[in-house]
Amino acid sequence: YGKQWYQRRVRVTNNLRQMTEKSWHTEYCEADYPGQRFQLLEDEVLCETKTQFQTVRVFKHKKFGTVLSLDECVQATTYDEFLYQEMLTYLPLCSVSEPRNVLVVGGGDGGVVRELLKDERVEKITLVEIDEEVMEVCKQYIPSMGKYLDDERVTVVVGDAKEFVKSCGESKFDVVVLDVTDYAIAEGEEENQLLDKTFYTNLRKSMKDGAVVSYQAFAPYQNNSSLKVEISNMKSAASSLSYGFVPVPSFPNGIIAILYGRVIKDSEKDHPELGYPVHRISSQKAKEMGLRCYYDKYHVASCTLPLEFSDWFEELANS
Repeated sequence: YGKQWYQRRVRVTNNLRQMTEKSWHTEYCEADYPGQRFQLLEDEVLCETKTQFQTVRVFKHKKFGTVLSLDECVQATTYDEFLYQEMLTYLPLCSVSEPRNVLVVGGGDGGVVRELLKDERVEKITLVEIDEEVMEVCKQYIPSMGKYLDDERVTVVVGDAKEFVKSCGESKFDVVVLDVTDYAIAEGEEENQLLDKTFYTNLRKSMKDGAVVSYQAFAPYQNNSSLKVEISNMKSAASSLSYGFVPVPSFPNGIIAILYGRVIKDSEKDHPELGYPVHRISSQKAKEMGLRCYYDKYHVASCTLPLEFSDWFEELANS
């Protein structure tokens, strides 16, 4: 027993020594996660660069594989990024019968574009990304996402999304996916947001009647005050809202949510209810498409909310 205890102690000591020689990626935000912090041990740093807009860092992790962080916030890992990429993409995509023309705002890692390209109904994708260096980093270090940005169906616009939606023309897009890091802080502090009411008002003009927009939002009970702002802002574009959530182990609290809404310009038309797929993808079809998370039954399940939270959301969404 004494020898086994000694060997275990040596192993623990050596592991601790190795850990102190590496760096910890730490996420801490008192506003969003009061009294909490989330850490990943970096096995190897593959890339670190400071662009005009943010610090981009790519590192290896024992469990999560290759990790992309922007300004010290994990954006994607090769272990679990498919979970939110698919849900952010397919909740709106399957809420529209003919999503021929799709706009992606942000999404410079290429993950959303990869998912869109799996759907043969999609004919054209326009991606607006302000930071060109993020795209180049992902093409080099995370090609499982980044390489899809070079597909012939994809038009990449490097620039400010606010200016793009203001000038791109009316009634163009069937689906819009907002894959950006732009969390609200609190009511009255929205002036520095990309996705403010003005943005959504202009976005509405660029979308067709019945089109659907999606956004990665705060999860239930994570930060309801900021989620309230996100709901209020999206209502500047969408007349009908829905909300689903999905587990993502590498994200703080291990869960994220998708807020999405339908633009209704012709109130005389009969528009399908959100929360249920218009275009159904069975589990078998999903596997054939290369999907690992989304299918029609999970579409409904993910949008089935806890009772108290459901009442809270419906009151805000419909007020």
